[in-house]
Amino acid sequence: MKEPLTTAQLSHLVGLIYDAAIDPGRWPTALEAIRVTLGFANTALGLNTFPTGKAHLGVTTNIPPEYDSTLADYGPEVVEIWGGLETLQNHPMDQPALLSRINPAALDFEVTTNRMALEWAKPQGLIDNIALPLAMDERGYGSLAMGRHRDQGPVGEMELEAARLLIPHLQRAVAINRLFDLELLARTSFERTLEKLATPVLLTTAEMRLVHANPAARKILDDGDLLRMQNGVLTAVNGVLQALSVAVAQAGRDEAAIGRKGIGIPAHRRDGTVAALHVLPLHPDRLPASNPAVAAIFVAEADKPRAVSTDLIASLFGLTAAEARVFEQIAAGRSVAETAAALAVEPSTVRTQILHIFDKTGVRRQADLIRLSAALGAPIEY
Repeated sequence: MKEPLTTAQLSHLVGLIYDAAIDPGRWPTALEAIRVTLGFANTALGLNTFPTGKAHLGVTTNIPPEYDSTLADYGPEVVEIWGGLETLQNHPMDQPALLSRINPAALDFEVTTNRMALEWAKPQGLIDNIALPLAMDERGYGSLAMGRHRDQGPVGEMELEAARLLIPHLQRAVAINRLFDLELLARTSFERTLEKLATPVLLTTAEMRLVHANPAARKILDDGDLLRMQNGVLTAVNGVLQALSVAVAQAGRDEAAIGRKGIGIPAHRRDGTVAALHVLPLHPDRLPASNPAVAAIFVAEADKPRAVSTDLIASLFGLTAAEARVFEQIAAGRSVAETAAALAVEPSTVRTQILHIFDKTGVRRQADLIRLSAALGAPIEY
């Protein structure tokens, strides 16, 4: 890949990824398109469950059959080649991992003793590998790995940036895949599968008007705990509604630009437990022509709730790093002057950032930002 990913290319790849979210049989098409566009030799997507390690999802493309059949035999060698389990667990979930940077000696075939490098990578002419983190939580782990052939040259910044753009879309698709019985989904349509799904799913328009709710979701609406209806519009409480409506509106405008908005929005039940709301954009091609929905909202159980994280707030609303720092100060109850002093910037800069935050979160007062932070007080680990 010698040029940056174009808007048209990104939109095409994101569309294929979201097709695979509701039809896992389309993963080979999506992965092959990613492989060709970014200039890699092969792909391997794996999603495994804890504690058994059983594969929930496993898809490869363009790996010769004799090597594809042995890929699963190198589990310990994969961990070793990436520098150990701790290195893998500590890698940021929003960044691609490049093997030649994390462990430069891994594919130095004159030095390494790693069996996978010598028996699997070397004979295929592979010189590097990039891994995109998809899941790492108490239920399991997953990644998308792509091998680079020597004829394709070194992996550069263009490939890394393209991979970085794709990560949130891949993570969203995998989060949705994990909620389905994939065997059932493969045998019937998305709409019919929803009706049998134990996970609550709601289809909405860009204005949050409910188009359809499966039986599990209708129970939630009847209870009025996490979500409820008001004048035909789906609503929730405080920051949950803000984060949800921002993601759904973005799904209606441009699914490729949704980024991390709408992945794992934490929502508190009355009994103190926490749910995770996942917003999946629904292109018209994924639904019957008569269905006006632009997004599906999946209500899942939250993984590892912890204290409020500015990083999650920033990702849900698309805040810049500077805006996130201001949000953190304001949410802690500090004034504009106190925030300016704490961040060593001018008060006028803080006021400008607050206006940007208001615009992105849909609130209009600093007190609302404090309530927003409190409402999202149990972010989700991925």
